[in-house]
Amino acid sequence: MILAQSGEVRKRWKKLNFSFAIEGTMAVKIHIGKRVLDIILIGFILLMVFFPGIRTPVMGFAQRALLQTGLFNASAEKNLSSATFDYQLRLSDAEGQPLNPDLLKGKTLFINVWATWCPPCLAEMPDIAELYQQVGGNATFLMISVDRDREKARRWIEKKQYAFPIYFVEGRLPSTLSYQAIPTTWVIGSDATIRYQHSGMAQYNTKAFRDFLQSL
Repeated sequence: MILAQSGEVRKRWKKLNFSFAIEGTMAVKIHIGKRVLDIILIGFILLMVFFPGIRTPVMGFAQRALLQTGLFNASAEKNLSSATFDYQLRLSDAEGQPLNPDLLKGKTLFINVWATWCPPCLAEMPDIAELYQQVGGNATFLMISVDRDREKARRWIEKKQYAFPIYFVEGRLPSTLSYQAIPTTWVIGSDATIRYQHSGMAQYNTKAFRDFLQSL
């Protein structure tokens, strides 16, 4: 009887030791995993500090990944308004030629204010480029750069091979295009009403938003 109990105790002791060994191994793995994440985070911070030139594209890439989750899809339905758009725009194109604002009247306008130094602007740009390819015939795109270095903006667009035209502000934008942050996007209906306005990055190349543009 005593021997049987002794054998049972040994079995339980071995099982307990095995359980401790597993828990110990898992704890070590978790600890190593945390250290690896800490090293990656520190390395990322050092890169941002010592190589500031990569900060904007890296942050833009990270925010681009967030856009792909679908959490930032543009929702035009809740942004409808009856405000009237002021066509007194003073813009010049990439070649420095002035844009005649009268040519914009009666057209659906997709207006976006952006800059090459703005990570969320860069994050949403590829989808805007795809949107332009799909609905450019039904809407006029005014991609307005606020870069001080206009040549830098032109080179960046050429490097990315985006097909939409870019423009620069000559003077100031009209009050109907006032904004607090970039990117900011507006959609103007063919009847001159401001049908959509959004500050911050968004995913515009969705079926719902394409249908919205084509319905104006």
